[in-house]
Amino acid sequence: MMGLCDYKSVIKIRVFEELILELFGQNKLSGTTHTYIGEEATAVAIMKHVTDNDKVFSNHRCHGHYLAYGGPEEKLLAEIMSKETGLCQGRGGSQHIHYRNFYTNGIQGGIVPNAVGMAFADKYLGKKANTLVFLGDGTLGQGVVYESLNIASVYSIPVVFVIEDNQYAMSTKRTDVIAGDIKSRISGFDIETFEIESTDVDELDAFFLNVFSYINKERKPVCAIVHNYRLAAHSKGDDTRNPDEIAAYKENDPLKIIAQKIGADEVQSIKNEYRNKFVDIVDRLENEKTINLVCPKYNHNKSAETFVSTSGERYVESIREAFAERLKSDEHILFLGEDIREPYGGAFKATKGLSIDYDRQIINMPISEACMAGLAVGMGMNGLLPVVEMMFGDFVTLAFDQLLNHAAKYSWVYGDGIKVPMIIRTPMGAKRGYGPTHSQSLEKYMMGIPGIKIIALNLATNPKMIYKHLFESIVEPTIVVENKKMYGQKSWVIQNGMYKDYVVKEINNYGFPSLLFSIDLDAKADCVVITYGGMDEETVEASYELMLTEEIQVDVLMLTQLSPVPIEDIKEANPFGVPIVTVEEGTKTSGVGAEIISQCVEQNVAKKYGRVATYDMPIPNGIALESQIVPNKKSIIEKIKEVIGSVKD
Repeated sequence: MMGLCDYKSVIKIRVFEELILELFGQNKLSGTTHTYIGEEATAVAIMKHVTDNDKVFSNHRCHGHYLAYGGPEEKLLAEIMSKETGLCQGRGGSQHIHYRNFYTNGIQGGIVPNAVGMAFADKYLGKKANTLVFLGDGTLGQGVVYESLNIASVYSIPVVFVIEDNQYAMSTKRTDVIAGDIKSRISGFDIETFEIESTDVDELDAFFLNVFSYINKERKPVCAIVHNYRLAAHSKGDDTRNPDEIAAYKENDPLKIIAQKIGADEVQSIKNEYRNKFVDIVDRLENEKTINLVCPKYNHNKSAETFVSTSGERYVESIREAFAERLKSDEHILFLGEDIREPYGGAFKATKGLSIDYDRQIINMPISEACMAGLAVGMGMNGLLPVVEMMFGDFVTLAFDQLLNHAAKYSWVYGDGIKVPMIIRTPMGAKRGYGPTHSQSLEKYMMGIPGIKIIALNLATNPKMIYKHLFESIVEPTIVVENKKMYGQKSWVIQNGMYKDYVVKEINNYGFPSLLFSIDLDAKADCVVITYGGMDEETVEASYELMLTEEIQVDVLMLTQLSPVPIEDIKEANPFGVPIVTVEEGTKTSGVGAEIISQCVEQNVAKKYGRVATYDMPIPNGIALESQIVPNKKSIIEKIKEVIGSVKD
């Protein structure tokens, strides 16, 4: 049986949220909120069984979960009121909060793989802890939920999936949009499922005792389905549900049930006590200041290391060696991907043979790109360094929600208290003839996400050194662009600062190098071409031909870091302010070159600019067709001559 303290917790949640709605009605709060009114007993009952080591992921309807978890009321009120003393300095508001091992996000479904990743890390590290994740019935329309259930079951991950079926997704009745029986959906993944319809905190306590007894004994995922009803509107707006239906369910109001146990007068007394307490807090907080926001500054750490390639080794073999060296020295690094274990070793063989020596650290995944990225978020937050291989970089679009709304936001929204070190490897690019969905260069879409670092490998740098530095320095989500054509090629041999007839200058103001190729570093070039990845070879060939045939000196700057744009490297490579041309394999509109030029214009790096990129159209099938639209030596030469004013009639 629960005690008076537990009954008071249920009442506290109700009073807290009624006050929040009242403050919104008085225009004292802005933004939005989603109350838990009518469902409070579930949170109080389940949190009785949560230990200090357990992790909890909640959703947009999180206040009740947080308060039952033991979170301070004043901190949450300050957060909702956008005050600096809030849980996350006011950055997250009602839906996005963090306290100890408690996390929330407002994206339905997206938190589920994060929770599974958290639990995966605990299991891998030998910690006996559970992870809870709260879902609403409406969340069962999200595909990533089922990807997560599948992986949790396959790998026996200790997660408690709590489905709070309050019968509505906003104003849409669950039975209108979710087919079949909820329990049958979950049981289909071979996950033990418990089910109850109750708003009685004592009944729910006994129910969750069975749920936690199962997971603590079996160390497998478990699902708890609680059927109840939300008595308030979805948010702070109008409630379009049938008033008679709401009135009928009010008979099962958890506070009414508690009143039958301790008396209505006692319930009212407790409500008054909490209301007075919370009103006093609000009055005090109204005079507190809000945080002064500034745009985050990313680390600009110069590096003394040299990254140039000297070996002429086959590129994919260098990458594989980098992985093997790290796997040997660091048990916290895990590789996730499709077919990356033996006998296949990944679509481009970057992990070939690694699962033989590092069995636990090379993990095959189903075709679940969104879930893989979401797992990596949770793993990175919980002490591991996950490396996710997208079989083709084109498939990173399936993980876009995890990158934009989860990985990139957590460290900032949670008040800088959380880091999300994770790597997404993306084999990008054309020139293999794979067609419209397997030949794209999509890095430009990721460049617009604050908090994501993007690295592009090239043949002039040693990939072992790039990955070594990344493994040692990573603190944020990082995307590594690996051009597919390079896997089978050999790295360039750069010795004594020379590559063929070019002097190679290594510029490094950001930790990852930019390499400047110049026929004469002391002379003023006619143009500086900025490129990266798979376009490096054609760009250098174009530069060389222009020197031989027309005595036009074109310096080539090869970037490794794409985002944040290494603008100081670019300025250092163009001290005379000569025209700049960007060359990229991605499509032109809103591309990498556009962002580079934009920043160069702002800082007056040059006066004239040009862009070379793939046509704004899908990549066609076959090399013969794709070669018509992807940049090549000829199109690069034409653009350089046009920009510097040397186009002949």
